[in-house]
Amino acid sequence: MKSPSPPDEFSIRGALQAGVAHHNAGRFTEARAVYREILDAAPDRPEALALLADILQREGADDEAIALLERAVRVAPSAAQLHRTLAGALHRRGRIDEAIAACRRAIALQPAQAAAHTDLGIVLCELGRWDEALLAFRAAVEIADLPAHRANFARVLLPAQRVPADARFGELVARALCEAWARPGDLARTAVTILLADAQLRACIDAACGAPASAASIDDAHALAALSEHRLLLALLENAQVCEARLEAFLTHARRRLMSAALAGRFAPPVLAFACALARQCFLNDYVFAQTPEEQAGASTLARRIEASLRDTGNAGAGELAVLGAYTPLATLDGAERLLEREWPECVRALLVRQIAEPRVEREDRARVPVLTPIRDCVSQGVRRQYEENPYPRWIALPACERVSFEAYLRAVLPGAPIDFSSLRSPLELLVAGCGTGQESSDLARRLADTSVLAVDLSLTSLCYARRMARSLGIANVEYAQADLLELPSLGRSFDVISSVGVLHHLADPLAGWRALAACLRPGGFMQVGLYSDLARRELAAARSFIAERGFASTPEAIRDARAALRADPRFQRVTGLRDFYGMNECRDLLFHVQEHRLTLPRIGEMAASLGLELLGFVVDPATRRRCAQRAGGGEPDFAAWDAFEREFPDTFAGMYLFWVRKPARA
Repeated sequence: MKSPSPPDEFSIRGALQAGVAHHNAGRFTEARAVYREILDAAPDRPEALALLADILQREGADDEAIALLERAVRVAPSAAQLHRTLAGALHRRGRIDEAIAACRRAIALQPAQAAAHTDLGIVLCELGRWDEALLAFRAAVEIADLPAHRANFARVLLPAQRVPADARFGELVARALCEAWARPGDLARTAVTILLADAQLRACIDAACGAPASAASIDDAHALAALSEHRLLLALLENAQVCEARLEAFLTHARRRLMSAALAGRFAPPVLAFACALARQCFLNDYVFAQTPEEQAGASTLARRIEASLRDTGNAGAGELAVLGAYTPLATLDGAERLLEREWPECVRALLVRQIAEPRVEREDRARVPVLTPIRDCVSQGVRRQYEENPYPRWIALPACERVSFEAYLRAVLPGAPIDFSSLRSPLELLVAGCGTGQESSDLARRLADTSVLAVDLSLTSLCYARRMARSLGIANVEYAQADLLELPSLGRSFDVISSVGVLHHLADPLAGWRALAACLRPGGFMQVGLYSDLARRELAAARSFIAERGFASTPEAIRDARAALRADPRFQRVTGLRDFYGMNECRDLLFHVQEHRLTLPRIGEMAASLGLELLGFVVDPATRRRCAQRAGGGEPDFAAWDAFEREFPDTFAGMYLFWVRKPARA
């Protein structure tokens, strides 16, 4: 008897088309049957192996799917897409090292495929190998300059330890700052690292810090003029606070030189772009740079000179405006509004908008902010006064994002956590309790589909900033109002989701505030909470004691003096390296707050239990989550597991504890 002849290519292709049609229509049982028939006749058909593996993965049969994909790549070792598919399956199964190897094979076969570099970067992030992930995401951006690739590149800039110093990389970081590929503040340290490696700028920095004079000394007008063409430096100054002591010293010295030139009538036009960027930086950091009495007197002289020119001619010199704006907001000038009426170089126009036009909008908005509750608590009143004087933070832009459901958002934040979303309604009502200047509330309103956001704060100044920024971003689903969260239950409103990050620890009794918020949370609802760690803030506590012992007040002059004293004491080297040390309002929040509690995880766990709230998970990077879960024996770690992990790694929650809890649904 003759053995059956092997199927011909035409019939296999026809069967594959039929299987793919079932597959795409979601008829997986029928598709599986077709693929099995093909493999019975042609056991090494790679397309059928890969398609069947996809169905098996959907059904949770990951190991069987991986075995099929490994067969496929053995049959077709030069098919880059098969290696990518295998890498994805290995990644989902937690076989990270094998997934990385599969990604690298795909890249070797198709180096110009951006998606393969992205796959590699994502897997490397799982292991906390940020430097390698950065290079992978950089390659993806350079191959295909797409929003998703830019976002991936930007998100690993902050944790990466080593960054390339080449000019093309610097251009990418400058674009990331100007175009807000991520929050600009998160990109500042990377920009500083690149700038410190720049020979031209480093010579100026060394001169300002007292190193031997060089050919590019800060006193050289040509060197300053060249900085007006330094794209990365200008991008940093205009969009994020400088967060490095030597660069701050250079900028402080440069400002002093510009002041001398302006007073002497020798301001050089080629320096204008740099001077305007420096003024925008000083406004952004709320004039935290040290000022000598001579500089303060010079600023007063410049202000009088400009005001006289405005009265006499309605005009003022661009250079003088830029220099003065680096010492005091231009909105304080008598007749400042007249400056907006004439034509200016673009860099001056941008400065005037930032320092005159935008603050005017905020001032005019104060009477329009709804007031929902009284503010009776004495600690709340003190906190309100602080943030009226020093609103925090002063942010510039938000990164682009796609709108997603709350379920998709939380699953991305807490991957792998078992979460029941069955009690959620649509549309959602979300409360941000203690929204400050609106960075988080605006971001949530943009990201979450079918969600209306109420954001409340004690400070009208902060709320007016938040409202202006929301309007500038075209965000229509957020409402800002003044309220004390302690009084919110009196409104009789309830919410599906509540976020209160960095707020409860500034109350007289954090548990009382948390209880008030829990009373406003619907059964089955979700709450995000951010609280200070006693262990992680041990050095900040010592710095606060140092400040109190020496009697530094919370005035701008005293905060500048305190910063200098802390820098002179080697015990506080880590404190003076923190990002918030480099802004006046941020520094007051960090070291001079009128009320601050630091908590432990066992105490937070007790508080959550007393309120009947269930822990869903902590918001941490994937590598940290993996390490804690491994030590806890797998699964989502609880408060006790995270407490043990923090004791082993005491800087884990250097920012704050950030976690999600849920109120159980009624039976």
